[in-house]
Amino acid sequence: MRTALFLIPSMLLLAFAIHARGQDQVVLVPAGSFVQGDGVAYCGEDERQVTLTRDFHLGIHEVTNQQYLEALQWAYDNGYVTATSSAVFDNLDGSAELLVYLGSDDYSEIRFDEEIGFWLRQANYALQYAYPEGYAPIDHPVKMVSWFGAARYCDWLSMQEGLPRAYEQEPDPPAGGWTCNGGDPYGAVGFRLPTDAEWEYAAQWDDERTYPWGDESPTCGRANYDYCVSWTAPPGAHPSAPDALGLLDMAGSVWELCNDGFVCSLGSEPVTDPVGSGGGNYRVAHGGSWSGHSSYLRCSARNHEEPHDHSRSLGFRIARSAPVSGASSSNKHRASIDLVVETIASASDGLRIVFRLRVPAAPTIGIYDVSGRLLRELRLPAADPGRHEIHWRAGEEDGRPIASGIHFVRLQVAGASLTRKALLLH
Repeated sequence: MRTALFLIPSMLLLAFAIHARGQDQVVLVPAGSFVQGDGVAYCGEDERQVTLTRDFHLGIHEVTNQQYLEALQWAYDNGYVTATSSAVFDNLDGSAELLVYLGSDDYSEIRFDEEIGFWLRQANYALQYAYPEGYAPIDHPVKMVSWFGAARYCDWLSMQEGLPRAYEQEPDPPAGGWTCNGGDPYGAVGFRLPTDAEWEYAAQWDDERTYPWGDESPTCGRANYDYCVSWTAPPGAHPSAPDALGLLDMAGSVWELCNDGFVCSLGSEPVTDPVGSGGGNYRVAHGGSWSGHSSYLRCSARNHEEPHDHSRSLGFRIARSAPVSGASSSNKHRASIDLVVETIASASDGLRIVFRLRVPAAPTIGIYDVSGRLLRELRLPAADPGRHEIHWRAGEEDGRPIASGIHFVRLQVAGASLTRKALLLH
């Protein structure tokens, strides 16, 4: 019996996924100045000079289902949240805000059961319109999370790493949400959401480009928007942009919640370390989404969401101010994640997997079924940068062949991973 691997071009997924905590998920963005607004974008018509005096760390990509689920399970195990089959609620310092909505079969990918805890499932909408043969939700951006749920995730990371929480624990918060570090997010020690200015500054790095990839018009090859995929895709399905920072999916996929309260008109006066509106009922969201119009992909486009809202196209990425002492503006963040899988093809004696490393590493290759269950793990010895090739007979530990169907082959290096989706046939 011969096992063959066929790539399905229309369903090919490439993904960088960082399943580590805190600093392993972020890149360093050096302090500097830029013009916020471009005169054209929605709520970005005003243009003003902005100076950011602090280096800051920003998530390489949007927080994934797996990352959120792991932190959520930790919070539940420690009594920091309560959960039902339909929702997760805050349980810190008297707060009971809705953090995550779990009750939609069409859109919810995180589910809860009292016996087994939190787990992931494929959303019905995605199966119907985007991935009819199935997909692995582990690497997709988390959705159905409120602004409170995004802020609390940042606090959970801080607590796990022994850092002060950034968000004020208010039992009866103002309509616009909790405050961050007493109104000074730049001075917060722990993890937080990026400010409105930080997000746009990183997206246009460092030439005030129209879109994160440059000034060229949007296409489905550059971003996931306007039903190009009809659901989210894993981080890395589109080229990094801005490439100089190695950031992923700053445009499209899901709207990204920011720390700041929302006002549409920012004015034209120069500002330093702006903190946005202190009042109002909304928070800033940037980047557009898989279901949104191309106009929202502009770096300067700004939308708004109520902090209690949740949706199938709303997510976030984390941020953290760099320490003042010893802060560095060197940009060495790309080292551990710059991986490229060149081919995964059939070979006469099984599967031929060819990959290329940018840095010395000891790779691990995992084979997963469509539900995300690990079927086989291959731990490889340390390898130098360059092209590498292995052959594998597509069998389980006991030699039995892996069953036919959709599978995922994941190359993992130093907390980063690159995944391809393929069909195994016997």
